[in-house]
Amino acid sequence: MFAAVTTLALLIVGYVHTSLSRFTEPGRKRVIAHVTLIAVGLMFGVIGAMLAGQVAPPWVVIACGMGIVHIPALCVLILKRFGRSGQS
Repeated sequence: MFAAVTTLALLIVGYVHTSLSRFTEPGRKRVIAHVTLIAVGLMFGVIGAMLAGQVAPPWVVIACGMGIVHIPALCVLILKRFGRSGQS
């Protein structure tokens, strides 16, 4: 079960970072978006892993934390894709 949840979380992270290049202008805005998502995701995951105790392995909680943080960005990118939005 842990492998499935972790795989889903990492697929979300991968899709978001791949799609950001399509919908964000090259340069500073794109770098800030990538760095912010990764930093907040890691912080959320590490804090979750510290609080989880023995419920799940730390690497699973960190990966899930990354996925959870990327879900709002995933929703925005999917809406942009369906709306055929350009770069912003």
